[in-house]
Amino acid sequence: MEQNAETSCIVTCECILRFVFAILITSSMATAVASPTPTNVLFILTDNQPASILGAYGNPDVRTPNIDLLAREGVRFSNAFAVNGMCSSTRATLMTGLMPSQHGVHNWLDDELMDDWPKDWSAIAEFRTLPLTLANRGYQTAMIGKWHLGQPWQASVGFQHWVTFTDGHTVDFWNNTIIDNGEVYEVKDKHTVDFFAEKAVEFLKEHNSDQPFYLQLNLNGPYLNPPSNMGPARNRHYGDYAGKDFSSFPRVALNANIAEQLVDSTTSRFLIGKHLQSVAMHNDPATMANVASQNTVVDDAVGRVLAALEASGQAKSTLVIYSSDQGNFYGQHGLWQHNVVTVPTNLYEAAMNIPLIVRHPGAIAPGKVDARLIGQYDVPATILDYLGVDVTLQDSPGRSFSALLRGEQDNWNDEVFYEQEESRGIRTAEFAFWKRLESTGSNELYDMKRDPGQHQNLIDDPALAATITALEKRLDNFFSRYAVSEYDLWQGGIAKGSVVRPNIFRKLYGAQWRAKTELKKPFTE
Repeated sequence: MEQNAETSCIVTCECILRFVFAILITSSMATAVASPTPTNVLFILTDNQPASILGAYGNPDVRTPNIDLLAREGVRFSNAFAVNGMCSSTRATLMTGLMPSQHGVHNWLDDELMDDWPKDWSAIAEFRTLPLTLANRGYQTAMIGKWHLGQPWQASVGFQHWVTFTDGHTVDFWNNTIIDNGEVYEVKDKHTVDFFAEKAVEFLKEHNSDQPFYLQLNLNGPYLNPPSNMGPARNRHYGDYAGKDFSSFPRVALNANIAEQLVDSTTSRFLIGKHLQSVAMHNDPATMANVASQNTVVDDAVGRVLAALEASGQAKSTLVIYSSDQGNFYGQHGLWQHNVVTVPTNLYEAAMNIPLIVRHPGAIAPGKVDARLIGQYDVPATILDYLGVDVTLQDSPGRSFSALLRGEQDNWNDEVFYEQEESRGIRTAEFAFWKRLESTGSNELYDMKRDPGQHQNLIDDPALAATITALEKRLDNFFSRYAVSEYDLWQGGIAKGSVVRPNIFRKLYGAQWRAKTELKKPFTE
């Protein structure tokens, strides 16, 4: 009896131990399965590409099959807006989550002043940046393409892998000096967009899969600016577009504001040159074919890089974001080039509305179109949140829309803000309101439901007086909250690099006012 009881006890104990061991093993396996693979990020950023020129956004003339496919495989945001109309300003925002009146870059950084900049100067080194934050958390960070945020000679603001060219502006797609992780060489007889795409493919092939990556591919096309986009093009797609009738390119009279500046003795020689180029581009079939073809070259690059991502086996573990720094006009409102060509500067959505497409197979439902208003300052906050990085960018107005990507409910605040030196704006679902700095021009109001092309300024409509007052208050409150005195042009602050019309600010703040470029203590964690 005692032996049987002892034996029974031993058997029972063994069963219990086996049961507990099985639970532990199962729990361990479940934990291993549940442990997520780190998500890579491929951020493709194009140059001066408005949303309206892409097939995914309804353009019937310009072939962009790879970008269109990307949109079908992810979420396409139809109301994403640049924070500014110039490339250096918007790129600074995408790195920091800050407004121009916070980071100080209000306009492009003029290549001709590069020799006057400090040797190692970066326009945003003093701020926490997206790549630095990710690099400090184990990501392999890479920047391939256009930089245009200071000296290009060495990796900056947290990037480790660094391939760029020496200029910010694309004067020639076919002849450029390249800086490739410290090595400097010439690339001739190859389109720069193709070159940067090839470098991105190399990076993806060589990437160590044990370490997640953040690759920012800054393609320097389609560009839409002279001289590279003016008249006939050399690229392989130009012949397909030459002689076509482009229904999506407005054929209207040259904007009267441009004509007035051409005969105004106070217009700078630099702006006279830009305006004469606009005249040459306006309603010019060869320029239209050039612009269309450069967009298709960009689309080729996107297809090539996405194919390499798939071939490397990393597509399902990679968040792909496609966007542009800002758009350019291609005939809308009788304008070409940037929003600074008018006096005062304008905030027309033809240039401010940018593409924003996000894809992550298996995590983001495909085929979605989201019409909520997204500000460019929301993008870096979203990337960090999506990756599970619990870090807030310094005093950024940006909000994460990662819940929208996952199809979750979110009480999204449907408004965006933007600024261009003497012009500031708020965009809601119904209206776009622009306010001008004292003595620089009149305010403007557009009904975006009835007049999406922004052709009728309603600022003097008495029936909308209360609406205007409410919008102006929201606009003022936003900039009172976020603008910093050092870089607030509306309060006598300075700009880094340059502004288009410095005399505006000298007239307001005195002849001593000037743009300023100086080294600051870099941000560290």
